[in-house]
Amino acid sequence: MSALVCALTLTLLGAAPAQPQMSTEGRMLFEAAPPQLDARVGEWVTYQMDGVRQGFMRMAVVSEQKDAQNRDAVWLEVEFGLHPAMKAPMGQFLMLVARETGIRPEGISRLFVTQGFEKLQEVDKDAMPYFLSESGKEKPSETTRPGAAPSAAQTAAGKDTVVKRGKPARLMTLAGTVTAEPMEVIYRGNLVLKRYWMSREIPLLRLAKIEFPSVRYTMEVRDYGVDARPRMVLPAPGDKKMTLEPASNLPAWMQPDPDAAPEPEADSQEDRP
Repeated sequence: MSALVCALTLTLLGAAPAQPQMSTEGRMLFEAAPPQLDARVGEWVTYQMDGVRQGFMRMAVVSEQKDAQNRDAVWLEVEFGLHPAMKAPMGQFLMLVARETGIRPEGISRLFVTQGFEKLQEVDKDAMPYFLSESGKEKPSETTRPGAAPSAAQTAAGKDTVVKRGKPARLMTLAGTVTAEPMEVIYRGNLVLKRYWMSREIPLLRLAKIEFPSVRYTMEVRDYGVDARPRMVLPAPGDKKMTLEPASNLPAWMQPDPDAAPEPEADSQEDRP
């Protein structure tokens, strides 16, 4: 399995630290995930992501069971693609997520991944830590997640940062008009880092829309429902599992150079909004 799957997995779970290298989709999904997963079996939602390029993400709860730690858990399907109906998804993920933790690395006990037309493949248990966490790095602040709602109209969310909450109002989305509660994360009084619109009408993430004004990036609900069925075919029990070893196990000539400067991003005018 190529490195693309690894990158998509980290993007999906938001496991990478909050650094400029982390993708916008990863930050948005991580920030949007509620602290607990109360979705019922059958709930699904599709988001449209607009920025330099347009893409789509579909999430669906397809079944439930106890995980290895005897926690109530659900099987969650996540697909990324360039078409809202996921006719040819670029990446697919199936994970067993504990309800009490929500979509967090500590709540994922089983993970299956694939890309393009390849068969779904389970990530080996010993490889899970490399997929789901990055030890020794600071994790995003808990206080900026919309799932844990502060009681006051304004709540401190870190140094020089404030979360402002508005009153619920009707919001027009690509999926129709819903009642949503707006929130803004503001830095030093006037710089809006991100905006959320949370709605109990939207399944799973309860997220109607999130945007990053400074980079002109948004993720907005496009479709949702309660009739999801499993769309991914599990591999046979004896199929080989995906393994992943740390870079320290690579030969010396393949070791990454810690002093190497990062490659500059392409400055193509075609990719600009």
